[in-house]
Amino acid sequence: MKYVTVRVIDSNGRPQSDVRVSLLVYQTLASGMKTPQYTSSNGEANFDLDIDQFAEISVYVKGEERISRGSVKAEYRIIV
Repeated sequence: MKYVTVRVIDSNGRPQSDVRVSLLVYQTLASGMKTPQYTSSNGEANFDLDIDQFAEISVYVKGEERISRGSVKAEYRIIV
């Protein structure tokens, strides 16, 4: 199990709430888009991913790819 947090902030560093965040997971047997999450009042969307050690992800915010396919990290920060 991997835990991923996506933090969405504005250009002044203020957390953005109710922003739709999605992850596209690439792995050998079960690739696909995970159920979208909406950021909380602290600007965070949290995902619990049942993925293999070689999985990669792309991060989408408001339907737009913001982090291209790459190794899974525990935390991402997106400025909108």
